[in-house]
Amino acid sequence: MATNTTTDNSNGATNGRSTGSAVGAVLESKAFAIAMKVAEKLAYSKSKIFRLLEHAFEKLKEESNRKRLRQDFQEKTQILMRLLRAYYNGEYRKIPTTAIIRIAGGLLYFVWVLDFIPDFIPLLGLADDLAVIVWVYNGINDELEDYENWESATAITID
Repeated sequence: MATNTTTDNSNGATNGRSTGSAVGAVLESKAFAIAMKVAEKLAYSKSKIFRLLEHAFEKLKEESNRKRLRQDFQEKTQILMRLLRAYYNGEYRKIPTTAIIRIAGGLLYFVWVLDFIPDFIPLLGLADDLAVIVWVYNGINDELEDYENWESATAITID
């Protein structure tokens, strides 16, 4: 079985934790040290461990909801993109200019590199993009419903 110890190059000591990576940085953080101290205390209480497990289960459910949220985000973004394309192709024009501007602004923010929370930040990177797309979507919900009805009615069915 492989061990997960590393040698500190400055003094040759091993610390039992992986260093030199993002995970190593977390393991060496003050927050992780505090969590470990709390865990040491919790380990002696069965009821506290079960409460911890309940919280962990809820967090896992939230994570699975995030996957659904990510899928919902993709669907909303794709609808906005299709509507914008149909508008500019002259296929669908039953939407106010203000709604078109709102969609374009939201999509611009989505693709723009200089947004509020950089996309490379894990878990948070798309949070601001998601918020903007939801804002766009909710702001023109009636127009989107009309567009989706039109889109469904004009879809070609191949049997």
